[in-house]
Amino acid sequence: MDAWHREIVELHDFFEAYFLGTLPADEVHRLDVLADDFTFVGPDGSRSTREQTVGAITAGHAHTESLRITVTDAELLVDGGDTVVARYVENHELSSGSNHRVSTVVFGRDDAAPNGLSWRTVHETWLEGTRE
Repeated sequence: MDAWHREIVELHDFFEAYFLGTLPADEVHRLDVLADDFTFVGPDGSRSTREQTVGAITAGHAHTESLRITVTDAELLVDGGDTVVARYVENHELSSGSNHRVSTVVFGRDDAAPNGLSWRTVHETWLEGTRE
């Protein structure tokens, strides 16, 4: 698995464990991969800064007892210089149902990051018929 793909899977594995509460609340150091200027556009069109995104994630610690997040259909779109762009489908399975979104991520190369990449921006879009 390439570093960009591994980074996507590992961060989403963290999200699943953190939201289930199988990781302690103070295990947020994994979010250090979000660049200082990180932005997030949610599937509903909302926009968040790094600070807002980290706040929302930490507020969600142990908020569910049933969540499975998987990443499928990952594809590399750009790998050039200091920038890597990828697209993937993020699948959420809950006891109350499921939802799926297409996500596009822009990474910056970062030798200090676990997989050599920091998250610069993410844009998600609901897949038709799967919005929760």
